[in-house]
Amino acid sequence: MRYDLRHLTAFVAVAEELNFHRAAERLSMAQPAVSRIVLELEERLGVKLLERTTRTVRLTEPGRYLLEEAQEILARIEAAGNAVQMLAAGTKAILRIGYTTITGHALMPDIAREYRLESPEVRLELTFMTSPMQRDRILQGEVDFGLIDGSFQSSEIESRLVARHKLMALLPPGHPLARKTHLTIEDLAGEKLVMGTNSEWPTFRRIVADVFQSHGHVMNVGQEASSLTGLLGLVTAGVGITIFTAMPRFCGESVVAARPIVTDTPFVVQTHLAWRRASMTAAMRRFIETSQRVSRSYMLS
Repeated sequence: MRYDLRHLTAFVAVAEELNFHRAAERLSMAQPAVSRIVLELEERLGVKLLERTTRTVRLTEPGRYLLEEAQEILARIEAAGNAVQMLAAGTKAILRIGYTTITGHALMPDIAREYRLESPEVRLELTFMTSPMQRDRILQGEVDFGLIDGSFQSSEIESRLVARHKLMALLPPGHPLARKTHLTIEDLAGEKLVMGTNSEWPTFRRIVADVFQSHGHVMNVGQEASSLTGLLGLVTAGVGITIFTAMPRFCGESVVAARPIVTDTPFVVQTHLAWRRASMTAAMRRFIETSQRVSRSYMLS
């Protein structure tokens, strides 16, 4: 009962036209060849698909069923062929992107918005991951790009600096320190901080701890939470002050006050766009170009 696309294509043309002559013209084939292919399909299936007279062609009940199935099969094959061609041209693909909490509220959404406008046929799969996890997944080929906090070195990973973030203290508007225009590490050293957990914020926790240590202080962490939402909830409840890299977009000064942290040596947290050197596609090149263009507004002087 073996048959192929040639049989289905000829049958669909005849079934849709209900005329062998028009079907032959549509397929750019001779009419006898079309008749022979459809007859061969019927013989291989052992089923009569068409009722033929000298004047009319009519589908049988099995023929109507096969027409619906064959139309769907041919449409899927055509769509697959188009997708393969688009993939080869770099205009259709799936890009797997990792991001951290620092980039999740602003930078990553801005890049995703611009890239989707320019390449609507490319699907972006966005997944929160810590920076160390992103590096591992990139090396394993499970992630195409990572938006990684801090700097790193790897012979297998290429990266571009896409953002420089200043440290900000986020505190309740009624907190005494909110009266100041900026804060120092000395201001914060005596405060109980609410900070992200080491498991979810490993890189940022280490960066902030290093800043405190460089000023002769140790972070006084009074409460931890794994997500930015949890941290902001604790801040608004008056549990303590948290340290982040900006005022999150979904907050306002009436709920959370943001004050820049001034250090003896100006300090910024860097974000790098990273990818594996061994893998590069046209869709990935466009993503890098978009990221670098968007990043201009995130690069502090």
